Amino acid sequence: MTGDHPGVPGLGDAPFDAGGRRATRNEENGAAVEGDALDRSLILASVARDARLDKKFLLLIILSAMIATLGLLQSSAAVVIGAMLVSPLMGPIMGIGFGLATLESNLIRRSLVTLAAGMAVAVLVAMLIIWVSPINDVTPEFRARTQPTLLDLGVAVVGGIAGVYAIMRKLSGVMVGVAIATALVPPLSTVAFGLVTGRFDFALGAALLFLTNTLAIAFAATIVARLNHFGPSLTPQHTAVQVVGIAAALGVLSIPLALSLNSIAREVRARSVVQAELRSLLGEGDRVDSLNVRVEGDALAVDGVVLVDRYAAQLDNRLTARIGAELDRDVRVNIVQLRQQTNAAVQVEEQLNRRLAALEQREEDSRAILAGLTVGELLPRDRVLVDAQARRVIVQRDREVEGEQVAAAIDRIMASVQAAHPQWLIQNGALTAAEALPGE
Repeated sequence: MTGDHPGVPGLGDAPFDAGGRRATRNEENGAAVEGDALDRSLILASVARDARLDKKFLLLIILSAMIATLGLLQSSAAVVIGAMLVSPLMGPIMGIGFGLATLESNLIRRSLVTLAAGMAVAVLVAMLIIWVSPINDVTPEFRARTQPTLLDLGVAVVGGIAGVYAIMRKLSGVMVGVAIATALVPPLSTVAFGLVTGRFDFALGAALLFLTNTLAIAFAATIVARLNHFGPSLTPQHTAVQVVGIAAALGVLSIPLALSLNSIAREVRARSVVQAELRSLLGEGDRVDSLNVRVEGDALAVDGVVLVDRYAAQLDNRLTARIGAELDRDVRVNIVQLRQQTNAAVQVEEQLNRRLAALEQREEDSRAILAGLTVGELLPRDRVLVDAQARRVIVQRDREVEGEQVAAAIDRIMASVQAAHPQWLIQNGALTAAEALPGE
């Protein structure tokens, strides 16, 4: 095994030949060391194989970019997670990490070429899909990948450690979790979205997220691989230089991430203060319908709509003064107050609506009754008197003039209309002028 994996402690060392138990123990230790070296060689071979640029890698990165872009456009977290599982970018990133640990320039170069090709293909595929898509709205899934923070760096570092452990222990299920936790292709799709739609702040933020995840995973893989005796036995000075270099790179990367986290924290605190102060200025029955708090440079912009029982005088000015004193910054407030109905007003309106509905129904019934009674013109319209308020209908008749057959026909018509409108009273009568019904 000497030469296959140079620098691994114990390889090539001749065992003791003093005999007895000591010799036996040394032979066992040598076999164990050689077995560990063989395992490390197999792991390196597997990492190098996953870092190759071949048709399989290109096909998977194309499919992953397509899935991620479509999922981001329709704001579907499940589809975006599917793209993370398909993505093969974890292979070259782990190749960079193991290459730095073992100082294998060929592995580092191969991994960098594969990673660069995968990034380019993913961005181009995503740009093509976004360009032909009729929907180019900024979805929550897009926006979630434009403001990376130190928390994302922490996730990527822990994910890189878990990924190396999974590779060394051959735990494929752990790698699935790492792929989901450390998003790689969705940020590249967001970069493409920013380039196509002209939102370069989106492209820059997503590129920073991708760089954060890539470097954190690679450096975490390097450290864990070194701790597990991958690579040559460096002097303490060389090891210190390697550790300081990785820490410096992560430190530089942490600067914009810390600024982003601080900005988000300030915005969250500002929103909490605005909500508390606005709530204190409103009445007990008032409520906030919508509230938008934005940090614009050193100033704070507050827009919203509140529903109030009675208008609050100088609400904008009072809220501006309170927020400015609490946060010590310039504040612009624009709160729209809308009068909301009280419970009594709602009850009166409901009663009025019910009465109007009842009147409309009575009017409709009266028209139907008139049409039914005057069908065939056996009864003239002027002989049918309707009192819609009392739901009563009087039919003026003279049976002697009508004749037996016509009178029987009118009786049948009246019976049929009465059956169709049981809530009404339809009756015969001979009214005088003094008995005329109200409204007639």
